[in-house]
Amino acid sequence: MNKTKNTAEAILDTAQSIVQDVGFNGFSYAHIAEKVGIRTASIHYHFPNKEDLGEALISRYYRHFISAIAQIDTETHNNLEKLRKFTLLYGGPVQDYCTCLGVMFSTDLATLSGMTREGLAQLFTTNLEWLERVLDQGRSEGHLNFEGSAVVQALQFLASLQGAQLLARTFRDISRFDMIAEGLVSALT
Repeated sequence: MNKTKNTAEAILDTAQSIVQDVGFNGFSYAHIAEKVGIRTASIHYHFPNKEDLGEALISRYYRHFISAIAQIDTETHNNLEKLRKFTLLYGGPVQDYCTCLGVMFSTDLATLSGMTREGLAQLFTTNLEWLERVLDQGRSEGHLNFEGSAVVQALQFLASLQGAQLLARTFRDISRFDMIAEGLVSALT
């Protein structure tokens, strides 16, 4: 990997970490430059403005999410287990008392560029479509049991995980996320 690629990735890694902690409007390029150990001009070289950085962040996050759910689909055939693994995706940021990038971007929605908002909508749509498919298949195969439509169940599942992240962060108590995530999965058996 070349130095330019390494620098761009380091910038994105650092920016993502900061956004997941303080939100998109809670930092400047100077904060990233200090953490990465570069000048702000180097950040502007890769991401001319903050909107470009936001678009790159959500695009990369989306690609990683697609890869993660593809891995779940490949490794796991039981839909209940797929949902358990999905909750682990949302549990990752909680370990550092942060939330996922999507949740934090949502709090700054009004100030995001149109492309970043579209990327965020695409991320949530993909989450919901995957959840709906897994829920439908799980009910058809007898692994899952719930009333109503899979669409509504998917919305409730995703909203609950996102809320669980916020509660765990607010109370600085990872067990709150774990209790909610396990309750969501258990309620489907």
